[in-house]
Amino acid sequence: MERLGIEMKVHNMARISQCMIVKNEEKNIERALSWGKGIVSEQIVVDTGSNDRTVEIAERMGAKVYHFEWIDDFAAAKNFAISKAKYEWIALLDADEYFQQEDAQKLLYYVRKLQNKKYDMILTAWVQLDEEEKVKAVSTQSRVFRNTPGLRYKRRIHEFLASLDGYEYKYVDAVNELSIYHTGYTQEAQEKKKGSNRNLKLIEAELAENPDDWEMLGYLGDEHYNRLNLDEAEEAYRKAISCMPAKEKIIDPMRCSWNFVYLLDVLYLRVDTTEETFMEVYNKAIEYRPEEADFDYSAGEYFVFHHKFEKAEKHLKHALELLEKNGNRCMSMFLSGKIQKAYEMLAACCFNNKNLSDCVNYSITLLKTDKYLMSTLVVLLSAFRVDETTNGEKAADAHTVAAFLGQNLYDLNSLKDRIFLLKAAKQAGYESLTQMLRGLFTPQELLYVEQALE
Repeated sequence: MERLGIEMKVHNMARISQCMIVKNEEKNIERALSWGKGIVSEQIVVDTGSNDRTVEIAERMGAKVYHFEWIDDFAAAKNFAISKAKYEWIALLDADEYFQQEDAQKLLYYVRKLQNKKYDMILTAWVQLDEEEKVKAVSTQSRVFRNTPGLRYKRRIHEFLASLDGYEYKYVDAVNELSIYHTGYTQEAQEKKKGSNRNLKLIEAELAENPDDWEMLGYLGDEHYNRLNLDEAEEAYRKAISCMPAKEKIIDPMRCSWNFVYLLDVLYLRVDTTEETFMEVYNKAIEYRPEEADFDYSAGEYFVFHHKFEKAEKHLKHALELLEKNGNRCMSMFLSGKIQKAYEMLAACCFNNKNLSDCVNYSITLLKTDKYLMSTLVVLLSAFRVDETTNGEKAADAHTVAAFLGQNLYDLNSLKDRIFLLKAAKQAGYESLTQMLRGLFTPQELLYVEQALE
């Protein structure tokens, strides 16, 4: 698989048809079409029965709007949209997905670079956003592909691109260069899906025809997991895993990982799950995908909850090592979106394990990304306090610690930063630093600060 770089020469004028299927997407349709303006050569919107302003907005924005009677089949609707496209490449994103403008600009160069090469699909990162538009998870998708008759979607739900003529289509890896942002997993969107039961019905219809389809069983588990029906979710995931082929025959590695990761999370949510039961699933998971970092992240989270900090530290460190070594193409979806939490847990584990040096390093790494993480700063200052208590004259004193913080993280001339540091020092029980920081305030400032912190 070739990896795309950003240095390239454009040799042709290949064009892109942007396609999407929609229903009642008036909140998303404008953004969904905006990224393609000036990038794609046509925008095709296939409406499957909207009763809001979706069609009106799409037509106003210049899209070609077609109507398709909904027949409980996402693949059929997407294939209809593809059939209307007339240009060499297709970008088929949902209405709740978009490229940022910088990536949209690069996309056009990429398809032109590939036009005369033997590649048919472009792998991109798929970034799931929460309500605050913060990254929730990162995985991989193939939503940009060559417009060829032998490449179409299969399956009525959780559809996938497949070869209809037996030709082995080739991917090119642009995961590090292109990202599709997805807002469909916000709480509002998930509640809407739950209320309709549409996905659950389609999955059950697929399973009625193929009861041992391990991918569909996994998606069935997801539906129950999202509803917190833990018994039904566990049953579906365990059956999915039992029906999985040998690891070398797995076609969808992400679905394989998700079956294990979500089952581990179900076991984690059941606070009485024994370590033996949890680790039995973990060990099976790493047999299938030893390169997957999410399994060790799940194990770390489980052991933190049960205050087994040495085991938690081991698994969390291994998770980060795997992510650094293997990246997140078709793997490590959840750790990629929870790096901050992983470092927070690691810092706390190292503190509890008296591994103060690593605790300081992980805490500083986090604070360099966001210096106002109170819980992380408290852990860092607690490590300095313990070091001062145990190592005496060999330890850094409060003035040295304050100078270090002032040089690397905080502005000691800023009232906000001084208040933040003082509050953290008090919470950490770091008395010598607390007294030293108090000396940085004027008497009048200190009067109001002390009252506010009481």
